[in-house]
Amino acid sequence: MDHSSESEKISTRASVERLEKLLRRDVTWVPTSSGYLDTMAGETVPPPGRAQAAWQSSLGAAMYQRAQRVMASLQRFGSVADQLQLRPGQTVVDVGCGPGNVTTGLADAVGPHGLAVGVDLSAPMLTRAAQQARPNMGLLRGNATNLPLRDHCADATCATLVIMLVPEPVDALREMIRIVAPGGRLLVMVPALSVGSGNAVTGPITDRFVRFAGARPFTPDGLSLLLDRLGCDHIHSHQQCNMLTVRARTASARDSKSSSSGKSSSSGKSSSSEQGSK
Repeated sequence: MDHSSESEKISTRASVERLEKLLRRDVTWVPTSSGYLDTMAGETVPPPGRAQAAWQSSLGAAMYQRAQRVMASLQRFGSVADQLQLRPGQTVVDVGCGPGNVTTGLADAVGPHGLAVGVDLSAPMLTRAAQQARPNMGLLRGNATNLPLRDHCADATCATLVIMLVPEPVDALREMIRIVAPGGRLLVMVPALSVGSGNAVTGPITDRFVRFAGARPFTPDGLSLLLDRLGCDHIHSHQQCNMLTVRARTASARDSKSSSSGKSSSSGKSSSSEQGSK
C-alpha cells in the first residue's frame, strides 16, 4: 500500500517512516486528520464496561484527561519515565495511552533521537493526545491484546490504569512483553485492594469504582505473580493506598536461550513488595 500521497494529511508529530518501522508486516494503517495512524480502520470493538464506553466518547475523553491530571499529582505518574530508567535515544511504548498525559513525559525523557509511541483503542483519546504531541511522539489506534507492533521493537513499555479494564489482562501483559527487547523494562500501574488500616477508608471507594467500571481488582501480589509466570524477572512492586505499581524486566537473550535448552534460569528472578500509605 502506497502511503506517500496520504502522509501530508497526518498531523502526528513523529514521522510516519519512524512509526512504520515498528509495525508488524501484516498490519495496514490509515492516516487520520486527527493526528494518529489507525491500524483498526473499519473495525469496532464493543466496550466491555461502562468506563470504556464513556472514554470512547469525546466528552468522556475530556473528563478522563482532567481526572488523570489530578491523579497524576497524587500518585506521581510523572515518575513513570524515571522508574523505567529511560535514556536518550530509546524507544518506549505507552499501552492504553489515553489523552497522552504520560506519553508526553516519556517523549521528553528519550529526547529528540528517541521515540515515544502511544497506543489506544479510543479515537477521541488519541485525538486529545495528538493535541499535545511532541516531535518525537507517535500515536496508533490499536488493541492492547493484539498490539500492531513487531517483536522486540521497544526498549521499554508501560500501562497506567489500563490492565484492570482489559477483558483478557494476561493477553495484554503477554503483548507488552513481546514488543520489548530482551532485558527491557516494563511498568504496570493498576488499582489494587488495599490492606491494613487504610482498607477501611479506601476499600469501599475502590469497590464502587470496580463495580461501576467493570474493572478487575488486583491483590497486592497478583500482578507480580502474573509477570513471574510470563517469564519476567527483577520484579518489584510498590503499593500506595489503592494504587499498585509493578516494575519488571523481560528475560535476557541469554536467559531465554538457557530456558529453551532446558536449563533453569529462575535463580535470576527476584521479587519484592513494598507497602506505602499516606
